Amino acid sequence: MREEAKIVIRRVVFLVVALGITLAFMFPLVWVVLASLKTRLEIFVLPPKWIFLPTLQNYRDILHSDFLYQLKNSLLVAAISTGVSLVFGSLTAYGFSRYPIRGSDNILFWILSLRMLPPIAVVIPFYLLFRSLGLLDTTLALVLVYCIFNISFSIWVLKGFFDEIPIELEEAAKLDGYSPAQVFFRVSLPLVRPGLATTAIFCLIQSLNEFLVALTLTTRKAVTAPVGLAKLQTFLGTDWGRISAAAVIFMVPVVVFTVFVRNELIRGMSFGRMR
Repeated sequence: MREEAKIVIRRVVFLVVALGITLAFMFPLVWVVLASLKTRLEIFVLPPKWIFLPTLQNYRDILHSDFLYQLKNSLLVAAISTGVSLVFGSLTAYGFSRYPIRGSDNILFWILSLRMLPPIAVVIPFYLLFRSLGLLDTTLALVLVYCIFNISFSIWVLKGFFDEIPIELEEAAKLDGYSPAQVFFRVSLPLVRPGLATTAIFCLIQSLNEFLVALTLTTRKAVTAPVGLAKLQTFLGTDWGRISAAAVIFMVPVVVFTVFVRNELIRGMSFGRMR
């Protein structure tokens, strides 16, 4: 009985701690959603009002502003840069995994260092480069910059997934007459779908959240949602209700995409058990 009681107590403590951590992480999201449904006066009431008459005026104001156009720019840039990063990242990662060369570890570290490079260190050279090419305030400029950072991350992550695939599967496919390209597309690539989903989520979030490069390289036509959110702060003050409503709308695409790929994401977390 004492052992059973200890097990029950451990489970209860674990659940309480897990619930506390979950609530701590969820509180900012809950506050943003509630603030988006409040008036400006209700947001600053102390103590905070948890029961109130919700209003959709903040959402109406955002839907009639330039934010939807800015959100479209963000989604377009994020989708293209993520897709390109997955294509080039998977091909390069497969090459490093199956055809190692001398000094490949150093090359991989150099590739990863591109992701660790702070944007503030390269934003001015990028600005001068794209100004000379006439690409300032274009989505193409943002896609090119984001691909530089996302491809390096994709290579590093996907190489680990390709390493976990037993080489015997590919050798069996070659015995069946598969060419190297067929082995990659028909055998290896389908097996790393969890890795592709995981990488896609991180690249998508990175591209959607990026602020500094978008602020520097865009002025009007290619402004993205994070820059648009910052522009909601004016000299008249900060309208937290409208900012919260825009933030909720901004979160929806990532949440929907994550829900669609959740099964592959869960498999990706346990991919190392394949062997």
